[in-house]
Amino acid sequence: MKKIMTLAVCGILLLTSCVKGFDEVGPEPTPDPTPTPTPTNNKATQEEIDANVVKVFGTTFSADQDWSSTKKYTVSVTADAPMDDIAKVQILTEAPYFNEDARVLNEAAVSKGQSVSITYDCPSEYTDLVAACVDSKGIYYVAGFKAGDSSVRFTDVAKARTRAAYDLPAFPATSGLKMKYRNSALSYNAIRAQKAGQEGESESIKPWENRNWNNERIWMFNNEGGNDTWKVERQTIFREVTITDAEKQGLETILKDVGGKSGRDNTHKQVNLETIRNSPLYQLTKNYLVADGKAPITLSPVQIQTTDYSSVALYYYYFNPSELEGKSEEQQLTFLKSLPKFKCVDGKQTKEASGTASGNGEFFKVHEYVLPYFGDVTSSPTTDLEVQGFTIPAGYYIGFMLRKNKNDYKDTYMPNNDITGYNGTNYANKSYAKIENGEVYADGRLNEQINQYPKFNEAVDKGMLLNDPRAAIFGANQKAYMMFEDGSDVNFVDIIVEINGGLDLVDAAQEINNNVYTFCFEDRNLGDYDMNDVVIKAERLNISQVKYTVAACGAYDELYLRNIDGKTLNTTTEIHKLFGVDNLSTFINTQSINKPELPSEVITVDPSFSFTDFSKQVYIYNKTQDYDVKMSQTGEDPHGIMIPCDFDYPKEKICIKDAYLRFNEWGQNPVSSTDWYQHPEDGKVMNVSAE
Repeated sequence: MKKIMTLAVCGILLLTSCVKGFDEVGPEPTPDPTPTPTPTNNKATQEEIDANVVKVFGTTFSADQDWSSTKKYTVSVTADAPMDDIAKVQILTEAPYFNEDARVLNEAAVSKGQSVSITYDCPSEYTDLVAACVDSKGIYYVAGFKAGDSSVRFTDVAKARTRAAYDLPAFPATSGLKMKYRNSALSYNAIRAQKAGQEGESESIKPWENRNWNNERIWMFNNEGGNDTWKVERQTIFREVTITDAEKQGLETILKDVGGKSGRDNTHKQVNLETIRNSPLYQLTKNYLVADGKAPITLSPVQIQTTDYSSVALYYYYFNPSELEGKSEEQQLTFLKSLPKFKCVDGKQTKEASGTASGNGEFFKVHEYVLPYFGDVTSSPTTDLEVQGFTIPAGYYIGFMLRKNKNDYKDTYMPNNDITGYNGTNYANKSYAKIENGEVYADGRLNEQINQYPKFNEAVDKGMLLNDPRAAIFGANQKAYMMFEDGSDVNFVDIIVEINGGLDLVDAAQEINNNVYTFCFEDRNLGDYDMNDVVIKAERLNISQVKYTVAACGAYDELYLRNIDGKTLNTTTEIHKLFGVDNLSTFINTQSINKPELPSEVITVDPSFSFTDFSKQVYIYNKTQDYDVKMSQTGEDPHGIMIPCDFDYPKEKICIKDAYLRFNEWGQNPVSSTDWYQHPEDGKVMNVSAE
């Protein structure tokens, strides 16, 4: 579902310049080391230019096409996020969490509480943007706003912080709050482990044999107890809550681009599994949250997109990490497998109560579940477990497991759907063998067997490793979020929960790339429109600095930069010579990467600078032909275009319409195929990052 910044083209095209060949559109000679004679002047009348456009593109372009889809905005940002220190504020295209597509549009250094005016160039696809306060460690606190808003603050977002985390109503008396052994059940892992290798059993459960799963049990409340606020139903303890407008907007900002409303599939974003498996939390604790011992821990489902919502439930387990000291990896995993897993969230109950049971995509908050503490319970208890309190001791690790039971407890474990009548050893009907059923873990080391099981193993074909985590856990705005994958589509939006309360913060530093704007020029009036005669990449580093990089030169003419007056990139150094090339017949980085070291320079600009300002845009002076090649304006032909991404420009002699088959559609209709530059033809573009 990779949406790879589906920006609509940001260019502003130009009406001058053209071909690098000696005639209108015929094939150009292959470059050789001998100097090429200076060609005759290629200036042409407007009628000749128009005729050449029709000849090359096979069509005419809309008179309303301005070749631009980037707008300049200015917003006042107040750095009032509840952080210990604030080093800078940024304008982002999307929230940064597990989202490789987020880009920085501009940033400014600030101190806490300071307001700053930021000018930014927004690709027109983005109507919803993200402002961020960033501390000295790189931790982000984000707030959403609309492109064009005059100001943005973080105070409204911060109001949602204490609502569920610390202002909890009194819990019911712990006496009588029990998980009875007779109501516990062997997990699918345990059942498969006990059956694996037996005569007549399916080979699909062979991976469970001798892997120490035999004693894992799931535990559920007996639906007794509770008070006026906290209910004990569906074998969990929860209270009903409502969501405020500020909370819903906060969820939109944080979650929509990492999964959110559309999920992550082939038509949107692809999940970055490498980012998930290498996340700071996973590297540090294997996706275990750490209790701070100061307050209860609560979970609020905020979105459930799985179609199997009526058969999923979330379980947790906890332990003192000192229990793992001195143990081998295998011994540690055996210990984790044998820990009791306690039911804490019921998918059916919450999804139906949310009012979204008939569809997906809406953020909600209708239930808040609590994680009780049953004392230091380890490896396969055989007696009833009674709640000891509602605060898990400081330093304890909390792990999570998502269980899918397609039978919703009916006819599988509990006759007549009565949990109190189930004996955990009765699994004679082999419901364990249903390929839809299973348990998946945030700790990827516990997924090795389920990721080999039919249906679940389809995820491996989509990039998931056998020991990959089945949850993406991250911190945002001083809360934790957990996104589970329960099957094979690897979109990690099957159930998303917000975690509040007694946890050490899990916020991690983010590294986000600056947005890149690509300027492509056709240097002669009668051009072949491969748009690689000069290619320049530009990044807005902050409110006073812009970095320009010359990426390619596929021209025969003597060319110079304009509107960049630096020490390296300037108006007096010929563009070929920027690469150390004296022979004007040499193509640079348009047939292959023959010059990987690219000339670049950081230029100081006014805070009001914008790449869309025509008078400030970089352009090309063609000394051979004695004219300027600027960004094309409304009604002109595309001699200069600015694309709002790190654009893969066409290879030498390949017209942009052949490298990007939707280019003509966009040229004919400015509101059609605005993402044309996201769909290159294989082998026809210079993919510099892959070279």
